[in-house]
Amino acid sequence: MTKLLSATVLLVLLIATTATSQWTVKLPQPTGPYQIGTTSLALVDETRPEVFTDDPKDHRELLVRCWYPAQPVAGAKPEPFWGKDTKEIGSLLAQFMRLPKTAFDDLALVQSHAYTDAPLSKSKSPYPVLVFSHGYIPGFLSQNTAQMEELASHGYVVFSIGHSYETVANIFPDGRVVPFSQTRFMTFAQGAGKATVLVTKYTAATDPTEKDALIKRIVADWPVLEESLRIWTADVRFVLSELEKMKSNKPKNMFAGKLDLKRIGIFGMSFGGAAAGQVCAVDKRCRAGINLDGLQSGDLIDRPMERPFMFMQSEGAGNINRLFFERAKNDAYYVVVKGTKHFNYSDFSMFSPDYQKAGILGSIEGARMEGIMNGYVLAFFDRYLKGKDTPLLKGVPANYPEVEFNSHGRQTKR
Repeated sequence: MTKLLSATVLLVLLIATTATSQWTVKLPQPTGPYQIGTTSLALVDETRPEVFTDDPKDHRELLVRCWYPAQPVAGAKPEPFWGKDTKEIGSLLAQFMRLPKTAFDDLALVQSHAYTDAPLSKSKSPYPVLVFSHGYIPGFLSQNTAQMEELASHGYVVFSIGHSYETVANIFPDGRVVPFSQTRFMTFAQGAGKATVLVTKYTAATDPTEKDALIKRIVADWPVLEESLRIWTADVRFVLSELEKMKSNKPKNMFAGKLDLKRIGIFGMSFGGAAAGQVCAVDKRCRAGINLDGLQSGDLIDRPMERPFMFMQSEGAGNINRLFFERAKNDAYYVVVKGTKHFNYSDFSMFSPDYQKAGILGSIEGARMEGIMNGYVLAFFDRYLKGKDTPLLKGVPANYPEVEFNSHGRQTKR
């Protein structure tokens, strides 16, 4: 987590020198058989007061973006890179990074492969469901668009949650903008700064007893880490409950009868990855989960993971979650991709090579990283949500020399 904050500072410096250059980002072509639709949902949890505002009448409100298998739409144009609000999100991202307001404007000219509110594909069977959580600031619900498109093209309905006040911004369908809480971010960042030495020691440690003691000290010295983790976990569990209503067509919606809620996968990047681990630890609706380069904490500190779970790590953080992998009581996978850094697990991986020169991204080529990350994520969920035989989970293929792969458990021995 501390490396993420340091990388954010580097990102600010780099973009400041290249803010006027045009973006040449091109989203990779999804490899699945389905075309892709996308829509947004505004959800309010009436059972939880909003802790980030002073109004006692405020309740927790979330923005959720969905990608799903869609019917072809004649003459329709796909959405911009990060959705219809790409320009607005880019402007707010630039504001957060203290850059010119137009720094990310050109991303609005880059097309995605998703069509707004396209009809759901007419499959006879309901689709398995995936729920995603973004990274901490500068994370936002569309930050892994390439990955969301790939999964939807293979027959998954993917819901990405914007965790209000701890995301760059949520822009709701009625036009309201809920930006990040500056107070919360400063508190979180201060905790990260204090924990830097401990996190470094924890990452380097190999002895399980030492790692256990260090992660407990990190959590004790950084209380906001666990506080936010509990909030994000409650967000995910609330969305799962809302999906149960949607499946029953309450209120009337396109997903009625089309969500297979017995096949739910939870995943996330960075802090969102830690939230995925926590959800899978406490909610039986999670069938399987993935943490993409996030420092795991929460209940798993004191008890083993009991769901099939995968940790994917950047090279520098390759040892950070081995404690949880080794303790797992179900099928567990540990994948380290050489030549990667933290932001390689997001759409930033596909940005300018200048980001590699600045040390924000690893040496791995962006499209290559997307292929590896999405290949393992898809193989994992195909295995545990669709019951497919996925050779990629049995060992490292010859064409993936960048990957260090470890696994244990009953199914991993097949």
